[in-house]
Amino acid sequence: MKATNLTFLLLLTMSLVIGCGSSRRAAMDDAARLHGLWEVKAIHNNDEPGYKKIPPGMFKMIFPNGQFMNFISTPEGAIITVDGTYRIEGDLYTEEIVHSFNKSQEGKQNPLQMKLSQQNFMYLRWFQPIDEFGKERNRWIEEIWQRVRIQDLEVSNVDLHQELTSLPVNEEVIKKVIE
Repeated sequence: MKATNLTFLLLLTMSLVIGCGSSRRAAMDDAARLHGLWEVKAIHNNDEPGYKKIPPGMFKMIFPNGQFMNFISTPEGAIITVDGTYRIEGDLYTEEIVHSFNKSQEGKQNPLQMKLSQQNFMYLRWFQPIDEFGKERNRWIEEIWQRVRIQDLEVSNVDLHQELTSLPVNEEVIKKVIE
């Protein structure tokens, strides 16, 4: 009887150790998949209809050391719009804002729901209480980011078109996909 209990306890302990290790590895794999340069391609504000394609030039750089930086490229040069650190817990990507052109964000944590699609697309959904102009918004924003790679621009545009057309038109279905 004692041997059976001991064996059961040993198997239970091994299962917990293996289970915790595999979930930790999955989180590390997601973090590794995030590292690199991303460009926002489409945004949907829940107080407006549908996704809108975004002109080229808005980027997010995610570094392996736990830091991130968003910047835009303009005809006059590049501008860093926000930077700080990040952490990943499951499908929650949380940015801790150090500097931002939206001063109401500085020193705050910005939790974003995250979903990776294929190897090249990342969906981020976050709540915006106040916009960069100080206006109260209280809305959800959904963003589609595409990894920047050395590739044929034509192929990249086809991939984006396929990703956008795979989105359902029904707002309730979109919420379920994002969540």
